[in-house]
Amino acid sequence: MKLLTLMVLSLWSNSAFSEEPGRFTFLGLNECAPFEGVLFDPDATATILSNRAFVSSSCEVKIKYALDTQSAEYALELQNLQIRHDALTNEYDMRIQSMERETTALAEALRKQSKKNPVLWVVAGIAGGIAMSYTAYRVLDE
Repeated sequence: MKLLTLMVLSLWSNSAFSEEPGRFTFLGLNECAPFEGVLFDPDATATILSNRAFVSSSCEVKIKYALDTQSAEYALELQNLQIRHDALTNEYDMRIQSMERETTALAEALRKQSKKNPVLWVVAGIAGGIAMSYTAYRVLDE
């Protein structure tokens, strides 16, 4: 910003103290120069050079501002996406924990409701097998 202020003051001071605008003329071939071209006096040359420097500095400042603005916007967007990702991850973890607790509670409730008596099942299985075998023997023996 200081550079921009210095450039503006420099340009203003050059134009403020200049009594007359810069002059230029066209030269033809072999008229006091070995080539065709345009001749500027020192004031015109200084004005052209200072305008070029000022425009170049102004352009660089505008580009830097635009890039900084875009960088800040992208950083903010990235930060917002990271926050959203963290929130969704936390929500997912919370749901998984809730489902695990629910599964554990349902398994415990089922375990309490169905009282297993393995001896009773073994005796019932053997008795059922003997009864089916005897019935099959009687039916097929006849």
